[in-house]
Amino acid sequence: MTDILRFDADKENANATCSVSAEHTHESASFMSWQQANHSHMVDVIAWVQEGLAILSKPALAGRGERKNIRPLSEIHRQYVTEPPTAFTLLVQQFGLNGVDQTALALSLSAALDSDVSKVCASMSGNPLQTNPSIGMALSLHGLSDQGGESDRSVFSPHSPLRYWLLIEWQSIGASDAIISPDERILNFVRGVNYLDERLSVMLEPTREHAAQMPLSTSQEIQRMGALRFIQQTMQVHTQSHRAIIELYGEDKTSKRNMAHALAVSVGMNLHRLHATSLPTNANDLDALSRLWQREAGLSPLLLVIEGADEPSRQHVIEQFVDRIHGVVVLEAGDSPMGIFPHSFPLHVARPTVTEQEQYWRQLLPHADADLPLRLSEQFSFSQSDIQQLVTISSLHEQGGSHVEHTLWKACQRHSSTALSRLALRIDCKANWETLVLPPKQTTMLEHLTAQVGLRNRVYQQWGFRERMSRGMGISAMFCGDSGTGKTMAAEAIASALELDLYRIDLSSVISKYIGETEKKMRELFQAAEQCGAILFFDEADALFGKRSDVKSSNDRYANIGIDDLLQRIESYRGLAILATNLKSSIDKAFLRRLRFVVDFPFPGPAERERIWRSVFPPQTPLSDDVDPVRLSRLNLTGGSIHNVALNGAFLAAQQNEPVAMRFLMEAASAELQKLDRPVKAGDLDYG
Repeated sequence: MTDILRFDADKENANATCSVSAEHTHESASFMSWQQANHSHMVDVIAWVQEGLAILSKPALAGRGERKNIRPLSEIHRQYVTEPPTAFTLLVQQFGLNGVDQTALALSLSAALDSDVSKVCASMSGNPLQTNPSIGMALSLHGLSDQGGESDRSVFSPHSPLRYWLLIEWQSIGASDAIISPDERILNFVRGVNYLDERLSVMLEPTREHAAQMPLSTSQEIQRMGALRFIQQTMQVHTQSHRAIIELYGEDKTSKRNMAHALAVSVGMNLHRLHATSLPTNANDLDALSRLWQREAGLSPLLLVIEGADEPSRQHVIEQFVDRIHGVVVLEAGDSPMGIFPHSFPLHVARPTVTEQEQYWRQLLPHADADLPLRLSEQFSFSQSDIQQLVTISSLHEQGGSHVEHTLWKACQRHSSTALSRLALRIDCKANWETLVLPPKQTTMLEHLTAQVGLRNRVYQQWGFRERMSRGMGISAMFCGDSGTGKTMAAEAIASALELDLYRIDLSSVISKYIGETEKKMRELFQAAEQCGAILFFDEADALFGKRSDVKSSNDRYANIGIDDLLQRIESYRGLAILATNLKSSIDKAFLRRLRFVVDFPFPGPAERERIWRSVFPPQTPLSDDVDPVRLSRLNLTGGSIHNVALNGAFLAAQQNEPVAMRFLMEAASAELQKLDRPVKAGDLDYG
């Protein structure tokens, strides 16, 4: 008798494992209907096995002709036509099981699910501990019905479906027989409990993407390229060789991850990620992994995403792995398609447009200031899942009002600058318009420059200039002047006014005459900067933008190409890029013509130096009455040198435990002038 109570308990466990939420009543009812059909199917399969074993265990019955009374197993399957198919039917369909395969699988499953069957198997084997059936029993059971097909032991070769797809476990006994038992994963599958095999799950990364609505531009690109149709056609073809390879390429990794997730959701598949470095290089291990994945893909609608597919050292093993499997495979490539699979489907992935990001910000921030969504979308470049996460985090810290907006802005800066912080030095901005001392002409130019950054959307988008821009919409400037004249301080003041991060890049350390190295470094830098829209401050610009080198070798030619590449990236960068140089005369004029602003920082005159001296000391600094800004302004020093003198003079005073006085400042000034190799005339350091 079938152990119904035991199998019913399994069914209840399956219901608990696979239960759905109460709000999905229709889906829950459909699931219960499938579970009932699946359970009834297996009960009938077990009854069929019991009937056959009863005959085999009593040879006299077989001798009276009762062999012909066993109907084919396929007749039982036809009684259970469901959508989706019951577990046993799906195994037959997905793995191409013939009559002998089905009999052997039914027998091994029945012995594992029903104690009566296992007892009969032990009795027939003559060993009370051998409760699993043998292939001899399976072949004998198959011979009781008119199912046709091969009935010798060759059907159980290592390449047979049951063994190749790891549906059964195999233990040889003697030279011509073996014990068979169902793989644990398959046993639970027919019980109605579906999960990813733990041998595979330990290699895969859980999917953490938010199920955000696909951006309209992305959806249109997918429809235009026919990607969903390509995937759906592949899913409808149940062959071991049919597959769809989707190559997602583009600069932004987050957008590619979200695109893969959106594709999976759109076609109703479960996404799993495998990093290319996890693929084994040993041929046997790679074959075992591919068969295990293929089996799992046959049991559930799985979509495999291979991360890091553009790594050159892994492309050979990726090619070998993908060639071994069928179904849907998504490769997350680099900036361009990999080109190693001739029938792949390349799909370019870009971040949501500024307009789409603004709409999503506005949707999630219905009570924010009207201009905040526009400011956020213009400044930062985020995926929809990033935006949702940032709004959630900021809302947890603050409750309403401008505090939320300030917290959100800072959260956006932190979130978007992680990658850039590894490639450039973030400057802690202290300067502002009040502390910046420059002639009126230069101050006005800097104010115009700052305004352009803040008004980009109005002029480019609303006023239509975007359509007239042939070189990109980046705002670029060059700051020229001697060291200490205020170039870095001006960049800080602009960053403070715009509430943006400022990053310094030393071009002298970036430039390389090795072919392609400069372009590679610049590509990584600008990809990271695009996300946060930070101000990029390129110091020592003359190291790269000096007079073009004579082309005497291929290295010289590629060095010039690297310069053009950087200029193009600056022109297309949606933020502000500032180039700084101490040697304007060495800059190629052709480069200057391609910059939006060129600001000369002159050596400060007496009036500017006096203003600097009056503001250089913090309010907490104790000053002697003899400190005379007018007298100090006669010292021929830049703003940077004035800061050095003030700081060193303060340390001299602190060492004597006295207020800062002229004698300390003049001593510090003497040391500064000597450091700069500037002659000190008689009377220059007199005071009083």
